[in-house]
Amino acid sequence: MEYLVFDIGGTFIKYGIISADNIIVERGKVPTPLDSKGKFLTEIKKIYNRFKDKVEGIAISMPGRIDIYNGYAHSAGMLTYLEDTNIVDMFHEFTTLPVAVENDGKCAALAESWFGSLKDIDAGIVLVFGTGVGGGIIINGRLHRGINNISGEFSFILNNQNSEYPDHFGRTGSVSSLIESVEKMKGLEKGSLTGEDVFNSIISGDKKCYNMLEEYCDKIIYHLFNLQHTFDPELFAIGGGISEQQVFIDCLKERIRIYKQERPFLLAEPKIVQSKYRNDANLLGALANYRINKVKKSEMKLI
Repeated sequence: MEYLVFDIGGTFIKYGIISADNIIVERGKVPTPLDSKGKFLTEIKKIYNRFKDKVEGIAISMPGRIDIYNGYAHSAGMLTYLEDTNIVDMFHEFTTLPVAVENDGKCAALAESWFGSLKDIDAGIVLVFGTGVGGGIIINGRLHRGINNISGEFSFILNNQNSEYPDHFGRTGSVSSLIESVEKMKGLEKGSLTGEDVFNSIISGDKKCYNMLEEYCDKIIYHLFNLQHTFDPELFAIGGGISEQQVFIDCLKERIRIYKQERPFLLAEPKIVQSKYRNDANLLGALANYRINKVKKSEMKLI
């Protein structure tokens, strides 16, 4: 018993064949077409045709505001051609297999809650750092969705309202903002460095780069403390490719400690852990959502 799982992003369509015991037995990726639904479907069908005779269901992770009960994407991040699209119906144009779709941040939260770093945790929050800040909130052991299915869209949290265009966590918390701050500090043109370049410099002992990392972490922990005092989770699981950098996790922990030490009136201190599945979280969480969707809609409860 195996499943075809898609993790649709703005750069790549990642896919995996996942067994019933959550083992990714085969994987791959192709560039995501950004200009048309037709080209997108062509790539999806190519992948599907390779595996259609060995899988019994299709699970999908994608950006946007997703109605999981009807398979409808009200929005789709950068993939504007998928806005206002019934994703399940679109797949059923070429397959009769069961299909389930969920927001990518919520997939990451499901993976960590079902199998990963938040397993058996009643209250936890997953934050995924990439081109923005996504994730999900676990309350009473269940994924909280909210009335508009937007719970966990941390990118839209305001940093301030002091300008004509308010600053959002999705910008200051993005990995791109860290890279850009290092480029500016070094006098380099935008786009000169990659995240790997930045962390190679930090690990090699570049103190100025590390100072940029501290400033980046300070922008994150401001919101960790806000979320701690709002939801009071037991743990925060930190995900995204940047979470694989131990120096980032260690820096976050140290800046949390200092922030709390300087503000003893705060009632609690966020506790963070690395996400267990990191770049595989969306695939595994999409499969978890597929299994949830096997429950009759009348038995599913929005919390």
